[in-house]
Amino acid sequence: MTGSGTLVTTSGFEGTYTRTATGWTVNAWGKAKYGVGRETRAGFVRSGDSSQRFTLTQHTAGVDDAHLIYPRAFGNGKTYRISLYVRTDTSATVEVMLRRDIAPWNVAGVKQVPVNSGWTKIEFDSRYRWNEPGSVRVISKTVGANIYVDDMTITEVTPSDTAVGAALALPVAGGASVTVTPVATSNFEGTWKEAAPGWKMNIWGNPVGRYEAARETRSGYVYAGASSQRFRMLSPGGGGAHLTFPYAFKKGRAYRASAYVRSDGNASVELMIRRDAHPWDAAAAKTVRVGTGWQKIEIQGTYVGDVLGTLRVNSKTAGANVWVDNVTIAEVDYNEMAPVSTAAAPDTLFGVHVNKLGEHSNWPTLGQGIVRLWNTGTNWADLERANNVWDWSGGHGLRLDMYVDFVRRNGGQMLYTLGQTPQWASSNPSSVGQYGMGANMPPANMEDWRDYVRTIARRYAGKIKYYELWNEPDFSGTYKGTMEKMVEMARIAHEEIKAADSSAMLVSPGLTLGQGYPWLDRFLELGGGQWVDHIGFHFYYNNNPEVLGSQIQNVREVMRNHGVENKPLWNTEGGFICNPAIQKCSTWDSTATEKTSVNARALMMMWGKGIKNFNYYYWERQRESTGSRMVNADYKTPTAAANAYAEAIRWVKGARLLDSYQIDNKVYVFRANRNGEDYVIAWSTTPNTVVSVPTQWGVSKVRNLRGEETGISGSTVTLGLEPVVLK
Repeated sequence: MTGSGTLVTTSGFEGTYTRTATGWTVNAWGKAKYGVGRETRAGFVRSGDSSQRFTLTQHTAGVDDAHLIYPRAFGNGKTYRISLYVRTDTSATVEVMLRRDIAPWNVAGVKQVPVNSGWTKIEFDSRYRWNEPGSVRVISKTVGANIYVDDMTITEVTPSDTAVGAALALPVAGGASVTVTPVATSNFEGTWKEAAPGWKMNIWGNPVGRYEAARETRSGYVYAGASSQRFRMLSPGGGGAHLTFPYAFKKGRAYRASAYVRSDGNASVELMIRRDAHPWDAAAAKTVRVGTGWQKIEIQGTYVGDVLGTLRVNSKTAGANVWVDNVTIAEVDYNEMAPVSTAAAPDTLFGVHVNKLGEHSNWPTLGQGIVRLWNTGTNWADLERANNVWDWSGGHGLRLDMYVDFVRRNGGQMLYTLGQTPQWASSNPSSVGQYGMGANMPPANMEDWRDYVRTIARRYAGKIKYYELWNEPDFSGTYKGTMEKMVEMARIAHEEIKAADSSAMLVSPGLTLGQGYPWLDRFLELGGGQWVDHIGFHFYYNNNPEVLGSQIQNVREVMRNHGVENKPLWNTEGGFICNPAIQKCSTWDSTATEKTSVNARALMMMWGKGIKNFNYYYWERQRESTGSRMVNADYKTPTAAANAYAEAIRWVKGARLLDSYQIDNKVYVFRANRNGEDYVIAWSTTPNTVVSVPTQWGVSKVRNLRGEETGISGSTVTLGLEPVVLK
């Protein structure tokens, strides 16, 4: 058995699935038959609410079989520890295997054990030696036995023949070079009929989306070779119809994909890389208008999912014929951690939500410079209950005045989020919105919107500097209108805010990770970028905040696609939350180290990726289990998590980031300077990682998140989850 390592992924088999848990599927061939389902009975669940039931009901040995599998892009030359728990109704033999999923189907590791009605842990280490993706497989050797599976982990470990205790040498500086390696191509050649080899149609919805697809050979309709793919979306129905190319994208890797497309007239076509499991988020997306000439679409993004994904061609013009040819997917290697900006961190980076003003009048002690208003009873539906009826002497109007005075009195700035239409002004008053009937629809009369924005902008000119157009419009509970209406509202808001105060700034709608990438792509395609000063997004994070780097970079790629890459990117709402894919959030509790480290690590990742604003949601939150609690019930006494976060803010405020990089997917390094003093912020996602510090840095002390300083003995430092300053 090898030594300890870095957790790659886990599966707790939680969720509301009916057949297989998120990330899992069944690989069956020949005449094999099987059954699967979610199990919730007491005794058949090892932890959480559910486990996975798998039953092999029919097979012929050596001819056909059915395996419960977890596909993943494993790394060539890396060693993995596979661990999971199994039980059965009575007794059975179960085999767990790590296998390459392409001929000749090489097995990296396997372990077969007898199991019974008690939970049995199956664990083994194996080295993966191929570039192609593979899978963890649960194989029943007993026909008819119900096998129950729970609590799987995959850990990348260091082989035992590696020198124990050897310090990891930290490079003096990070790299910046870029290499592009093609990993998959499709030229649509062959004698197929509907979809070319490797391609599939994905249709969904109620009613289901409708399409046509066929091989095309006519001159002019083939970019190169003998054939291309014709694809025609007839109707999206209640969902959609996409032409898809499944590929085992690797988590944390950057990909560049390109395709040549044309149409028979004028069509809107989107090229997208997407995770094919909840939250179905895009790693990259770009929508273009295509005509009768061939046009190259190219996208780039970093894949953040643990499960397989797809490259997708999405025609947004019903009835238009779209032809696709010469598709390429390439891996892009570069220092993704390289700083986006070396300018001093602005005060707006350090923001917070204060949602219970009135129950207290205390200014948070985090070192924040800006407060965002959301869920404070101050949106449009709260303020203008009837047409042109405003009450500033009491109720919600007085509450907004109270917030403005509170923030200004304490020397802060304010971000006010517009939107949530009053029912009387709604274009669909019966629409069920999260914030009231009709609130998730645009106004029927845009002059009502103009009057609302004008009223707020004039009343608070010189007092509110930043406005956000809407909150999470990619979620139907807060917006169900068209993109065209949202762009129109952006134009009107821009006109009225600038007329009232030319120095005030408008931020685009704050979007979620689920559908935010394609939503932003469409908003910018329709010209929304010209009406906003900043781009807004909502980046929440769990106990793996390092993934923020890839998520933020993917938003930047969408911005680059539309020429707005120089606009400031704001994380207008975020915080430390549970990951429901791997944890039972009602009972899960983060560790003490996670509570004090996660927010600091998230702040560093956002700083490195050039985020100019982050508003923690929210200061008075009282649930302790995720470490999101920043103040005790007296609304005065900060928690340990708050003190650690405030210390991290002191490290960053006013500093310039000179360099940043990561080593071995576990050690993160940020080299900074403030007022002529150089220092380094570092941590490791693997506890007790010993690193050798470059002598060129000239550091002699270590400062932790409690503000304690100690001297460095020799040239090595031990890093863990909690970031430290080397000074």
